Amino acid sequence: MQTHTPPVRPLTSGALEPLPAVCGALAEALSDDAFYQAVTIDHAADPALRHRVLAHYFVLALDEARAVGEVHWAGDDGAALWLTPEAPASHRALHGERRTQALSRLLGPIGFGHYQHIGAAMEAQVPAVLHDAWYLSILGVRPAAQGQGLAQRLLQPTLARADQARATCYLETFNPLSLPFYQRLGFARVVECVEPVSARPYWLMVREAAQRQP
Repeated sequence: MQTHTPPVRPLTSGALEPLPAVCGALAEALSDDAFYQAVTIDHAADPALRHRVLAHYFVLALDEARAVGEVHWAGDDGAALWLTPEAPASHRALHGERRTQALSRLLGPIGFGHYQHIGAAMEAQVPAVLHDAWYLSILGVRPAAQGQGLAQRLLQPTLARADQARATCYLETFNPLSLPFYQRLGFARVVECVEPVSARPYWLMVREAAQRQP
């Protein structure tokens, strides 16, 4: 098992070199996730092609998050992608539409239909009070780098900034084993939901900003 991981750094808009490695790590880390299985179902018979499609999915996600949120990455081991309300609404809508158009070409017809239906159903479960919250869109660490605290280190910079901004954060996860990890980071409010396409349960988790010490 790997015993050393690269430092966690912000991924700026001009940093293009790490994209292939980081996105390959995310594809490796999240290939068994129910959502990503559903959106790549058209390529399920060809694991190598499915991996490439999923890696490109994360290229598009990284590009959007850099534009309307923030990304922290650790070499080719993993990354955390956030969407925040700090960018103008028109800017966020434009990048979201660009990503959707690209995904319509990348994913097969069934997978893209799943992407649209699952996204709409999950968005409908998000309380209105969270519409201006900071959203942890994607967190992934490749298996060989897991168990070394990297996931927490990837999240810490944005969580610290959210505390300074007094911002609420939230996420959604299909992995019940991840609940204790997120709860330790302050995602204390947990709501169990059901995703209608796969009929799989998932959890919406909310973190209020940490109280400042007097």
